[in-house]
Amino acid sequence: MKVRDWDSARQPDLQQLQAVERIRAMADRSWESVAANERASWYLDPLVAKQKRAAHLTLAHKWLEERAGLTILKTDLFEEANSGDDELLSGLPASARLIGMDIAPTMVLRARARTKANGVRFLATDVRHIGLASASVDAIFSNSTLDHFSSKEEFKEALRELIRILRPGGTFVITLDNPRNPLYAFLRRLGGRGWLSFPLGYTMPLPALVAELQDAGIEVSATDYVIHNPRVLSTAMFLVARRVLGRFADRPIGLLLRVFGWLDRLPTRGYTACFEAARGTKRG
Repeated sequence: MKVRDWDSARQPDLQQLQAVERIRAMADRSWESVAANERASWYLDPLVAKQKRAAHLTLAHKWLEERAGLTILKTDLFEEANSGDDELLSGLPASARLIGMDIAPTMVLRARARTKANGVRFLATDVRHIGLASASVDAIFSNSTLDHFSSKEEFKEALRELIRILRPGGTFVITLDNPRNPLYAFLRRLGGRGWLSFPLGYTMPLPALVAELQDAGIEVSATDYVIHNPRVLSTAMFLVARRVLGRFADRPIGLLLRVFGWLDRLPTRGYTACFEAARGTKRG
């Protein structure tokens, strides 16, 4: 092989790199459009938002260490930017140094203006290329963030980038959309048609997630399933109840949420859950 041929063979495909960058730029713009929408969480009933917050904070306080001086990173700011009842930053351990990040600068600015938490540092960065040093955070709380990428390759790229910035011995908590839920495929089709506020992307069943975390350097110590409302169906039911009953809808909606909560006690919880969750520690 000639020297010129050898050099050209070692060079990355410029057209391929440009195509990847175009896709990423489009993704960035799409999340900026989500951030610009003041009613992006229109589908979330106030009682469901409180349920979602309570479920995620239960995981956080069960799985995250509460010790003064810890640095905890939350990987997206959709809840905080929309200032709904599902925001999480103010409920994370108060003794920790909190960092909130998002790919969309507009989302970051709105979250910073609306946050109820004190002393939070905000960062606009792509989870595939995080602007933080390696081993610089003690814990990561990644709530349904990596399930918005369109491919497994992007998912794995983002996962390994998060693990890069986590210190050895640090805690990693992640939740993803549960693909075993029979309604998930329908919900993803709705997102693909632009009928949702944001698209749903690649995710994996909980056993596969555990294997992926183990392979990436995380020693998994706990798993769980979170929230058992029948997505789409329950949203439609709650919207109709609010339209018909107004503020008097609280009681029937609350009753339905308690009924759906009973599904968590059944052997089928791995199929009725909206989200799956895992907790692990980065190996030294």
